[in-house]
Amino acid sequence: MASWKQEDSDPHLVLNLQPNSTAVAKPDYVVRPKFKHLIDPAYIPFPFVDLPVELALCILSYATGCSRATYRSLLLANRKINDLIRLEMLPSVSIILTTERQLEAFKYYLEKRPDVVPHIHALWTIGPGSVYRITSVCASIINTCTNIRALACHPQVLEATMGRYQYHGNRDQTFRHTRCTDLTLIEFRTNWLRFMQFPCIAKLLHQIERLHLIGVLDAFAFHVDRFPKLDNLARASIAMGSHRHILPSVFSAMVTSPKLKQVVITTRLHGDEQQALSDTVQEMDDRFSVLHRRRRWKEANLWHESLQDPVPRPAAKA
Repeated sequence: MASWKQEDSDPHLVLNLQPNSTAVAKPDYVVRPKFKHLIDPAYIPFPFVDLPVELALCILSYATGCSRATYRSLLLANRKINDLIRLEMLPSVSIILTTERQLEAFKYYLEKRPDVVPHIHALWTIGPGSVYRITSVCASIINTCTNIRALACHPQVLEATMGRYQYHGNRDQTFRHTRCTDLTLIEFRTNWLRFMQFPCIAKLLHQIERLHLIGVLDAFAFHVDRFPKLDNLARASIAMGSHRHILPSVFSAMVTSPKLKQVVITTRLHGDEQQALSDTVQEMDDRFSVLHRRRRWKEANLWHESLQDPVPRPAAKA
């Protein structure tokens, strides 16, 4: 039977694995002093599960807001905590789907667990590979999750979700994603003029407050793809990669958006090239700025850590 023994010459606690034998201070058996309380017979663990539900939810809400990994770990802690956070904390967790297998599995999960659908507020469906293979399943998931606040997808998926393909065979053009205010699109090469011709897409874009575009600006597309004026757009970010040139005419309509406060153009350029781009952008509008972006700093990484733009809280009453 295993027993514990405190060596006078060693401040660490040593585990004696065999009865009546001399303990050997091997690294695997060493218990650091900060964990002494765990083997103290008088130690009583904190009775977290006995806390009032409101207080427990407040603590768990702070913990799950740290990252998706924390949420997954808490789900495995015990049945009581699992029951508390599984649906209650799901709105603060970003759902990241990057492969066709994940998309198909999540679609099946939503079909079997419709009670989960209202709690999905942040959904990422951008992944490597051909978008044509995943367009149908992505559109199905997005159409199911009508309560989302933040959406990341390919422009083709957005068109398939709310454009003409969604209504092929029926003419129900009801706009359901009325709470989505944060949109991330992969690729800048979007035909905005065509997008605005679809009623549901136009409604979505006009209610968007934060717009994030991932992809290198393409010079030849500037003459046909111009940002539209959006009613509620407050902040936008555009990832330009290593592109060196930008045309002010692309943003001529965007700058007239009544609620626009800031447009950040991220670039991998540095030194004189970044300064030249910054000078050009400053001449366009004083709300535009250029920010150097390291390769490891990506929109997907922010989503993985649930670092979304904070939702402004109402001012406290005097």
